[in-house]
Amino acid sequence: MAGKASTRKARRLSKARKSKSSKKIKRSKGASAKARGGAKKRPAKKAAPPAGRSAKAKAGARKAARPAPSRRAAPAKKKAAGPPQGLPKAAPGKGKGAAPGIQGSIDLEMEPPSAHREPEPPPRRRSSKQGGPDWPGENLTVGMPAPEFSLPSTLGRRVTLSEFRGKRVILYFYPKDDTPGCTQEACAFRDNLPRIEAKDAVVLGISLDDDLSHQRFAQKYNLPFPLLSDVDAAVSRQYGVYKEKNLYGRSFWGIERTTFVVDRDGKVENVFRRVKVEGHADEVLATLAV
Repeated sequence: MAGKASTRKARRLSKARKSKSSKKIKRSKGASAKARGGAKKRPAKKAAPPAGRSAKAKAGARKAARPAPSRRAAPAKKKAAGPPQGLPKAAPGKGKGAAPGIQGSIDLEMEPPSAHREPEPPPRRRSSKQGGPDWPGENLTVGMPAPEFSLPSTLGRRVTLSEFRGKRVILYFYPKDDTPGCTQEACAFRDNLPRIEAKDAVVLGISLDDDLSHQRFAQKYNLPFPLLSDVDAAVSRQYGVYKEKNLYGRSFWGIERTTFVVDRDGKVENVFRRVKVEGHADEVLATLAV
């Protein structure tokens, strides 16, 4: 009986020891789990910046931390390809003579707006043969044949010098319609026309103005004699009255006020160059009395 009691006591002791050890293990496991959970829940604190660091210093630190951009070499400019060999190059400043496929520079010539386009200056004459095609008009003087012409007029037809053969012709060249000096000269011939016609003479006025300008001028001042349009200055050059003039420092080409008296045979009877308008009509009438 004593042996059974001792075995029972030994079993109880072993069970008590096992329960104590299992409780210890459970406690250790719970502590480790709590420690792990606490470690997960608590985030790591950031390192505080050192005291006294300003905002500018922070910005500089950020710029310094950025990587520097890589510098690439600029690509070399390609040279413009020239025209293909064998083709003519376009003339500089003109677009008309450019070959097809080649873009030439176009030079636009702009003219100032004006009511009348001044003709080109007369070419230099080489020959001075009297009466020839190269005969300079500035040498036209008394006794020479008056150059023949055919010009549009205010009569609505072309007027020629030869159609007045057998009569005296007062052929006066003036610069421009409806200007003070030209108006005074035209009105003086108008007022003295009856006396001029009594001497068996006619009056013809010539300027560089066109037909429309002549019509307006004649209607405005009631001019009874024809006005002729020498737009290209061809007749004015023949008579030597188209010259270079200067006005207020500006050089230009125009008619120098001149009057020719042509006799009944078509020859120059008298010449009045650089006419002064005042009293000119009376001066011409005095020559017709001879």
